[in-house]
Formats: sequence, C-alpha cells, structure tokens
Amino acid sequence: MITNVAIKEVDYYHPKNVITNEFFINHFEKQGKNIRPLLEFTGRSKRYISNNKKENMLTMGIEAAKRALKKANLTAKDLDLIVFSSGTPEFVQPTNALKLHHALGGKEKTIVYDMNSNCVGMVVALEQISRYMKNNPKIKYGMIVGAEQMNRYARYSEEIPYANFGDSGCAVILENTANSDRGFIDSDWYTDSSMHEFITLPAKGFSNIYNNHLPVEDKLIQWVPFNTDNAFISAKNSIENLLVQNDLTKKDVKKYFLSQFAKKNIDFIKDELKEEVDKFPFVGDDFGYTGTTSPFIALAKTLDNGELERGDVIIFWSVGSGITASCVLYRY
Repeated sequence: MITNVAIKEVDYYHPKNVITNEFFINHFEKQGKNIRPLLEFTGRSKRYISNNKKENMLTMGIEAAKRALKKANLTAKDLDLIVFSSGTPEFVQPTNALKLHHALGGKEKTIVYDMNSNCVGMVVALEQISRYMKNNPKIKYGMIVGAEQMNRYARYSEEIPYANFGDSGCAVILENTANSDRGFIDSDWYTDSSMHEFITLPAKGFSNIYNNHLPVEDKLIQWVPFNTDNAFISAKNSIENLLVQNDLTKKDVKKYFLSQFAKKNIDFIKDELKEEVDKFPFVGDDFGYTGTTSPFIALAKTLDNGELERGDVIIFWSVGSGITASCVLYRY
C-alpha cells in the first residue's frame, strides 16, 4: 500500500496585546537611532506581544494545539507523536513536548520530543516527521507545535530582536494517508556554519547563566548584524532544484510559504524566481516576525482566506541562525 503524510489541519494562537511601530520608533529615538528604514525593510506594522508574565511559549503552544485538535475533530488520544519546536524553549528538562502532552491529556503510546533548529525549526520538523511517519504505519496522527517569544529575551538596545519579533504559537496536524498523492514530496538543505557566532542565546552560553557577575544583557540574546544574502539565494536554488528533481515547474506551485523575517527578503526570492507576488503570502505586517511559526501562520491565514485547495503544490522555506536553511516541497 502506498502511503504518504499530509497536512490535516493547522491553527495558531497569539496574545491579545498589540504593539505598533510607534512604540519602537520612540524607544529607539531616545537612543539616537532611527529604525524606520528597518521597519520598512521588514514590512512591520504591528505585532502581538504578551503583557502577561504567566504567558510564555509553552502556554501559547498549548493553546494553538487545542485549537488545531478541535478544528481537526480529534483529541490528544488520537496523537501518536508530538514534537515541539522553539528557539526560546520554556524548559530544557523535561521537554516542552512532554509538558504539552500532559496539558492535552495524551495517551501513553505517544512519541514526544523537542526540536530546536531556531527559526527554521517547524520546517525541519515537517521534513523529518513526514519522512519518519511514511515509514512507520503505526503512527496515524502526528502534531508539530511551534512557539516563540524572542522579544522577552531581547536586549532593549538591539533593534532587530526587540522591534522585529512577535509572540505566537502554531500547531500542524499530520496524517498518515493511504493511496494518496497528497503530502510530502521532497526536501533540500543549505548550511553555512561560518556565521555561528552572530546570533546566540544566551549570549555567553548556559554554562554562565548563573554567574552573578555576568551582566543581564549577556544572559539575553546577542544579535550581531551580518550578511544573509547567500541564505536567500539558497532559497531560490533549493526551490528550483526540488522542482526539477520532481518533474514540476514553477507554474505547478500554488503558494510559497517562506520565513516572514522581512518583506524585502521575500520580494528578493520572488524576483529571483521571476514569480508572481500573489504566490508569496506575507503576514509579518500583522504578526511581526514569529520565528519558527512564521511560514505556518502564513499557511493558516492563506487557508482562512480560501486561497488553497487540496492537491495544490506548495513550498515551505525558512532559515535559522548560524545559518541553516530548509526547503520542503508538499502537495496540500
């Protein structure tokens, strides 16, 4: 029997608290910095940032997971696998996936683990879990949950992490299907580890996190600006390679769900591919940059707008600090 792994449902959660650009413009003007060009480059308008100290990436992920299960008409007892992706995990031990499993009321026969590939994490998880589920028919339903809260760990003096990020949780339910061409097709990768020191959290590593002599800012994220042109060129190369290798063309692709880090970066990839702008959903104006969840919130909003049908060919691409990028070809 031919099996494949398809996306059954996707849903998301964000805090109610909205912060517009004006707050960050004023904040950085007091430091003698003009961030208007940055906000124009990234395409920001507003972002959701929690003002509730009890709310964190885990609680946001739990809420997103509950919404996705309800939409799919499933319960946690139906899930055979739960993977949690975040670059700002609430816990290192136990896994956030285990905490999520408990909150949802999952069954004993469930695989649970965390995946930290930073901003590219949910795309990596989609690729890895799709391949695994295809070869394990015992897993009928799997769930990928991503959540991010980078703003809480940002230095107030660093424009990109503080003014660019928004809080969110997102959940994707995958289903093992039989005799269907829907689902996972192929993937491609790009890694350039020469930039591994430019984005670090904590800035001086966990081994120094309890050092009382270490300034607080060195326990937060360090973000040193660097050139990411090659990463976005790699997106174009990966997309074209995947299409050729799978006997598809750009005309076959309905939508590209890319990292929402910056509108200008999406425009660059669009221009390199010589594609139409309406194939590239952008939600970063409303949500800010939500890290690992960003391509999948773009997917959820596209589905909400009725712009995607079962069987459409779609592509996911994102990039994580360091840097590493992943591209996944899927038939929705």
